[in-house]
Amino acid sequence: MDAGTVPAGDYRDPVTSTDGGTDDPRGIADADFDRLVALVRTLLDVPTALVSLVRPDEQVFPGAVGLPPEWQVRRSTPLSHSFCQYVRSTAQPLVVRDAREVEVLSANRAIEDLGVIAYCGVPLVGPDGDVVGAVCAIDSRPRDWTDADVAVLTQVAGLAASELRLRALTREAETARRAAERVGEQTRMLLRFADTLADAVTLADVAAAVTAAAAEVLGTSWTCLALVDPATRRLRLVPTPGHAGSTAAVGDAGSVPLGTEHPPSAALATGRAVFLPDAAATAERFPSARPPLPVPGPVGASAHLPLPVAGSLPGTLSLVWDAPRAFGPVEQGLVLALAGYTAQAVARAVLLARQESVATTLQRALLGELPDPPGLDLAARYLPSSAGAQVGGDWWDAFDDSDGATVLVIGDVTGHDVAAAATMGQLRSMLRGFAFEGGGPPARALDRLDAAVAGLRTGALATALVSRVDGTDDGRRVLSWSNAGHPPPLLRTPDGRIEVLASKPDLLVGLDPARQRHTHSVDLAPGSTVLLYTDGLVKRRRTDLDEGIAQLTAHFAADEGGSLDDLLDLLLEGVRGSTDDDVALLAVRVR
Repeated sequence: MDAGTVPAGDYRDPVTSTDGGTDDPRGIADADFDRLVALVRTLLDVPTALVSLVRPDEQVFPGAVGLPPEWQVRRSTPLSHSFCQYVRSTAQPLVVRDAREVEVLSANRAIEDLGVIAYCGVPLVGPDGDVVGAVCAIDSRPRDWTDADVAVLTQVAGLAASELRLRALTREAETARRAAERVGEQTRMLLRFADTLADAVTLADVAAAVTAAAAEVLGTSWTCLALVDPATRRLRLVPTPGHAGSTAAVGDAGSVPLGTEHPPSAALATGRAVFLPDAAATAERFPSARPPLPVPGPVGASAHLPLPVAGSLPGTLSLVWDAPRAFGPVEQGLVLALAGYTAQAVARAVLLARQESVATTLQRALLGELPDPPGLDLAARYLPSSAGAQVGGDWWDAFDDSDGATVLVIGDVTGHDVAAAATMGQLRSMLRGFAFEGGGPPARALDRLDAAVAGLRTGALATALVSRVDGTDDGRRVLSWSNAGHPPPLLRTPDGRIEVLASKPDLLVGLDPARQRHTHSVDLAPGSTVLLYTDGLVKRRRTDLDEGIAQLTAHFAADEGGSLDDLLDLLLEGVRGSTDDDVALLAVRVR
């Protein structure tokens, strides 16, 4: 018999499912292995049988029957009480008639404490093919073991090994299932990130959306989105509505200098994420990065991510937790994914802001300025649609013609995009030139515009209303107008009565240049107000034009005699951000 030493090293218990009861406080007892050793005791007629797993400093008995009561409950012994360690170290059966007569075993304390005199043990092979312990039979008196006894134990050890392999496979399957669940949860998290950021239009929207997404999915206490300010060469915080306290995250006045002295700027400078598991790690790596403003709560872990693809304004995203945190591979991946989605949203918001700026400048250039005719007050508004570019086909125009009369024009080219704005610019310029020739009725200007549209083959289609305010020899003011398929103007008399200047409208501009147009007129008493508007003000989903005009009339009647600017602001309340069409307004009041 070669009773060598137990190999050193780490040991992983292959028993992954136990069925311990109240008599097994360590939870080692296993019903399946207990049944196997009960079979051994019956077949070999022994008082004690064990399934023993040998660890570096002890042996445990997931299967045990016949041990003294104290050890039966404990289900483990130190190696000073182990015969099975020799089976494991040699990977051979150990057959002992009387341990007291074997030099290497005679001092083993299992003889006295466990009553081990005769011992027969065979190797137990684990799932990886290594011997992990033994299946053994024990007698409290000397016994001559037979080959049949060894064969029985070998068969039982094979059953125990099969059980270990089955459990290992089950464990691997469970690990794979949990991994798949983690992947599925990560995918769901990333989809929530994307959904939350998809509707963000402005930089403030992006900051608010990423704050909400990070709090929901990652449990952050606050976040900071910062972009490089080209003028100051500093990282400047993007304000987040409702999270004013987070200004402190990037330092004095909501900004930090570029470089490597602060976590966000270091992430931007190196192009690598900075993960700080706790406040101590932050202080050690960035000793000078002390935010001078009060922070909104405790600062534990933080992550600072560069946003290198955020257009020409690179920036950073900082995520802060109120407690220490270990950043494992899975969480790092989620944080980096959130940074990627944020960078795309920032790039989109920056591009939209630039487009809006260009579009607004273009639209203002196309609309021009209001004149200041004697005895009249004028006011105008243009509101782009809530979707699409910030320009469209609606327009207003006001100017004094060659006779000194004040010409008022409102129109709407089909569409509300840059192409519509370009067509609008052509029609507005032509109509302005035709209407400037004084003395003629408004219908004449529209007739000439129809002819020009047909002759130049512009393909334009638009509604328009051309009007002019003339003074008479007896001091009265007269409004005359011609309507090319446009909503009717509204007149508010000095006593507050609203009159819809309804007349059978002529065809739209661009349909039939041969069709005759008509001019209508009405007297304007001092204090009268005329409102011209496009259909974006009165058309809504589930609301027809007549109902919209009735609602506008009610709002117009509610005017309390303030300025025209106040009136137009009142009429636009509830329209901003809720219409998918452009809105143009033009009002004139006789002093």
